Amino acid sequence: MRIAASFLLLAAFVSADENYKELPTKQSYYASITSCKELGKEWRLPEIWELFSLRGQSAAFGVDKRYWSATSLRETRKLNIHTSSDESYIKNEEFPAFAFYLQDGDVTPTPKEINAHALCINLPKKAQSELYFISSANAVQDSLNNIIWEPLDPKQKASYEEAKDICEFKKADGRSWRLPSVDELYSIVNYNYIKPSLNAAIFSKMQNKYYWSDDTFSDKDAYVVGFSIGSVATSPKEEQSYFRCVSDKE
Repeated sequence: MRIAASFLLLAAFVSADENYKELPTKQSYYASITSCKELGKEWRLPEIWELFSLRGQSAAFGVDKRYWSATSLRETRKLNIHTSSDESYIKNEEFPAFAFYLQDGDVTPTPKEINAHALCINLPKKAQSELYFISSANAVQDSLNNIIWEPLDPKQKASYEEAKDICEFKKADGRSWRLPSVDELYSIVNYNYIKPSLNAAIFSKMQNKYYWSDDTFSDKDAYVVGFSIGSVATSPKEEQSYFRCVSDKE
C-alpha cells in the first residue's frame, strides 16, 4: 500500500492512513524503534528496502527529511569519508543503521545516536526474496522487473554517458540493452550479504563499488547503487563508475 499524498497531524503522530504513522519529532534509532512499538504490538520500523519503495513521494513528507529504517549495517568500518568512488562511513566503531532520504532516494548508513524522522508501519514485514532471479551461463533472468541481466564483466567501468552508450550499442543475443533504472538496480541488493551486498551465486561477485543507474538526479548527477553495503547515492556523471546492462524481456 502506498502512502497518501497528504498527512493529518494528530496529537501523538502524523498519520497517512491506518497503516502508516509518522512520529512527530526526530529521535535516535533506538528511541524510534521503541516509539513505534509503543503504538501497539503490530507497529514497527520498516526495513530499508520497504522504505525504498516509497521513493519519489517526497511531496508527502516534506523537504530534507531523513527516515530511520530497522536495518543495521553488519560490520564496523574504519574510514572517515563518503564519496562516489568508495562507500565509507564511521562513527565510534558502532554499527550504523540505514536511513532513507525520501526526497531524493538516498540510502545512507547513519550513526544510531543521530536524531532522524521515523515512519512506523503495521503491515506484515516484506522480506527480501531471491525467487525472482534465475541464473544461467549467459545471463540472469529477473522476473521481478521482467528484464535480463547481462553476464558480469567485472572491469566494465565508464562515465555515465559512456556507460549508456555502451549498453545501447550492445547487440548481444540479438537483444537491445540499456542501463537499469535505480529501482531495478537496487532490487538486486540483499542485506543478508556484504561486500558485495547481493547473492554472488546468482549475480556473480560484483565490485564493492558504485554502479550506474539510468536515473538522473540533475543535469550533472545520476543515481548510483553501491554494492559494498547496499547504499544509494548520486554521483557526478563524469565520474568513472561500474555498470551492468539489462535487456527488457519480450
